[in-house]
Amino acid sequence: MEATSISHLSSDTITDILLRLPAKSILCAGAVCTAWRRITTNTSFRAEHARLQPANVVLYTYQFSPRCIDRRPGYYEDELALDLLPISSDSDEAARRRLIRYPMETFLLLASCNGVLLFQFQKSWGNFLLCNPAMGQWAELSPLPPIRPEPAKVMIDEYAFYYHEPSGEYRLLLRRLRGRSWFILSTGTTEPREVNLCAWLPETMGITTLLRTTPVALQGRLHWPPRQAAGAPVVAGAPVVAAAGESETATTMVVFDTLSETFHLMAGPPTATAYQTKVFDLAGQLVAADFGGEEHVDLWFLEDYNAGKWERRHRAPTPWHTGTLGVPEPEWRGPNSVAAAGDDREGIVMLGNHLGLLVYNLRTRTARAVDSVAASEHNIVVSRHVFRENLKQHPSFAARSAAELGVNIFWY
Repeated sequence: MEATSISHLSSDTITDILLRLPAKSILCAGAVCTAWRRITTNTSFRAEHARLQPANVVLYTYQFSPRCIDRRPGYYEDELALDLLPISSDSDEAARRRLIRYPMETFLLLASCNGVLLFQFQKSWGNFLLCNPAMGQWAELSPLPPIRPEPAKVMIDEYAFYYHEPSGEYRLLLRRLRGRSWFILSTGTTEPREVNLCAWLPETMGITTLLRTTPVALQGRLHWPPRQAAGAPVVAGAPVVAAAGESETATTMVVFDTLSETFHLMAGPPTATAYQTKVFDLAGQLVAADFGGEEHVDLWFLEDYNAGKWERRHRAPTPWHTGTLGVPEPEWRGPNSVAAAGDDREGIVMLGNHLGLLVYNLRTRTARAVDSVAASEHNIVVSRHVFRENLKQHPSFAARSAAELGVNIFWY
């Protein structure tokens, strides 16, 4: 059969082919010809390309200097690399690829959203930098107004980093502890916006910060992991005791409506170990992974959002069961763990933390460990972050050199 010249292919066929390429290849393809550049720079094309990108678990890989004696992660490392591991049935060492590398003392990665990473400057608390690695672009969020008199250290808790669909802005919801003031920092604005959330003080008590977990964005709302329905925060890693007449497994979840900017509570999955539970999005459905058991992880699916009806459908083996580092303490089994879904057609979820990573197949109910992250000698730590590449242009982002940033950044 005679080969068909690519020049004879229809625009729709070429578009379909280009949509299957990784982000870096899309940027190169735009230089082939005017027609391809027109396709690859189209806003609708880039939005669809972002939607089709696979989800990846972010791994921390520690780069040690030759003079380093103690090579355990967290001890005297010089650089930190962010590696991506696709959430797929065949994920292994060969599938892992590097995203970015930077000096360890420079940034603290707080969150990931729609292909954008949120960093906090380690030496300048309260200053935030956004990075789109696929585009090699950066943006800064406006700093909070100063407090007079200036305290020795500005105490700030960051609670949510999200994409606001109506405005096209990336936003950070945070609270300054002194004065208990809530603020929203947004791309495209020069001043932070203070929001009055005092009316929802009971709902916000004890919600988890970005240093521990990432709320799940779904239907324009952010959902935090459940807590025992007694409403008090966990103390010393132990669950609170339910109030009189209340089930010990009753839980509630804090929800923030990004449109009305209000908090409310919804029913969480029935579990006695809510403080060890992580929530994630599976094809538009809220799922809770309960890491409370030493031998298994329960997967609860929200059957009816409005009625708050949950169903336990799966019991996966624990990710650390096949690792070499032992069973983590209870407080390390929940918010700091990762629970994320891949392509809905595969039915794959990844569950894990710094002691191991598990690939679980929802369709076959089979599981396997990712060996490269299940042993200490690899200097790899599983983060709680999930990343999808995104080539959508944003007016607030721009390419910046290492000199402008004041730090050496290495792209891959």
